[in-house]
Amino acid sequence: MPSSSHALFSASSEQWRLAHEDLHIRNATDTKHGIHVEIYDDENYCHTADYQLQSDQSGCSVNLLQDGCYKVKAILDGQDESVAAVTVSDEPEQTIFIRIQSSGVTIKEGVPSPPP
Repeated sequence: MPSSSHALFSASSEQWRLAHEDLHIRNATDTKHGIHVEIYDDENYCHTADYQLQSDQSGCSVNLLQDGCYKVKAILDGQDESVAAVTVSDEPEQTIFIRIQSSGVTIKEGVPSPPP
């Protein structure tokens, strides 16, 4: 008897990317911003990087982390800091979502659809 099947997606498809996205950063402002991101589990750094995003630019990393709960710190332009605990898995609603907006930077779990 076959086991439950999962849909297979092309590695270049939007569905595959969303299903395997661990980190998504979106600059929702009309200004270029720099952001420093640190991701760590209980004691160890799992990822640290600096990103430069143009206005209205988004970027993501796929298959960056193992499934689990991570502490995430984001520092916007060396000034505004946000920290959150986020669960990561192959489910799109369990993705680290960092949003840059005019009021600062936020970290949430799950990637909302971009505005039309």
